[in-house]
Parts: sequence; structure tokens; C-alpha cells
Amino acid sequence: MNSLLPFLLPLAIILLLVIRSSIKSRTSSTARPDFIRQVSAAVDGDDVSAVIEPAPDGVDFSYDVVGESFRRDNLMALVRSHNAFSIGEIYGTAILEPEPTNEFDPTAVKVVVEGVQVGYIPKFDSPAVTQMIMDSGKKEMQVPVRIGFDTDSPQPLIGVRLALTIE
Repeated sequence: MNSLLPFLLPLAIILLLVIRSSIKSRTSSTARPDFIRQVSAAVDGDDVSAVIEPAPDGVDFSYDVVGESFRRDNLMALVRSHNAFSIGEIYGTAILEPEPTNEFDPTAVKVVVEGVQVGYIPKFDSPAVTQMIMDSGKKEMQVPVRIGFDTDSPQPLIGVRLALTIE
């Protein structure tokens, strides 16, 4: 039995590699169905290739919003309402609203797009943004927003960026 072990072990490894490569080649040659496109068409009954407004020229969307993962349903509803599954981005206006009743941060600032909350200003910047809003004499502040998402995934990652400069 000991004399067969050096022969059987390499043979077993070779067989595993052949089986593994066979499985990989079968799965990679099969086209992945576009679940997002199918669901969008089924829910809305509309053509998913609708025209979305282009990105505004010269606007720098470099400020990242936090907490989007907790607002995924709201973000997917926005994507659906804009029929933007194949585009990968939505541009619009975000409203920054102080949230003094927030239990974690009394200077919290929530980010709202088209009436739905999509996230927050990061905690380290929320006092400065709250002060900017107070200094403006208004209860809220409007800034350009870009919602970007992965069009090649059935569960796309979604991010929100603002054209915001903290003073």
C-alpha cells in the first residue's frame, strides 16, 4: 500500500484540477441573465433604455455620503423611478437637512433626494455642514448629487456623491 501512495496522490491532484477547470469553463461560457433589466421591465412595463439627463459640465462630485447601505431600498426605488438600470448613474439635487434629534450625533445632517433619505454627511463633517446651513439662514441646503451604481450586477453597489465643499 505504501508503494502506491506516491503514485495515487499526484493522480488525484491532476484529476481534481481537470474537474475544476471543466466546471469553470462551463460556467464562464454561459451568459449571465440580466436580472435587473428583467425585474425593471416586469415591474414598470417600460422600456429600460430611457434617456437620462447627462452629467452637468464642470461639476465635481467628490464628496462621499455615508450610510447608503442602510437606504438601499430607497436608492433602488430612485433608480427604478428614473428607469436608469442600464445607465449606471442619476444626477439631481440633494437636500441637506440637519437632524438635531439624531441619537448618535446631534449635529447629524441627512441627505434627501426626491423626498427619500439616501444617507448622511459623515460625522466628522456634520458640525461644519450644520453651521453652513445655519449661516445661510435656511433650514436646509441644496447641492448637486450623483447616484452611481454597477449596471453589471444583479445586486449592484450604489454610491452617493455630492458636489459639496466644506468651508
